[in-house]
Amino acid sequence: MQAPPAPIIIKVTDAPVRGLGLGDVILNAVGLTGALAIAAVVFGLILAAIVIGYRKLQARRITDEAAAQTQPLGLTPPAHR
Repeated sequence: MQAPPAPIIIKVTDAPVRGLGLGDVILNAVGLTGALAIAAVVFGLILAAIVIGYRKLQARRITDEAAAQTQPLGLTPPAHR
């Protein structure tokens, strides 16, 4: 009969963890803030295009008869002499 083989022991060590420095934190914050700012600008441009397009379509639908039924509010300042 043979003696049982000696157990093989493997020691697993973790890789050294590098801490986040101030520069890393600032870079991550600016990256997220920049992405949010760009997303807000793109959303605003898309929404503005939709609103302007809708108003232009509404302006084309107004006939002379519909325009005659409107009354100006007189909000324009008087012309300077």
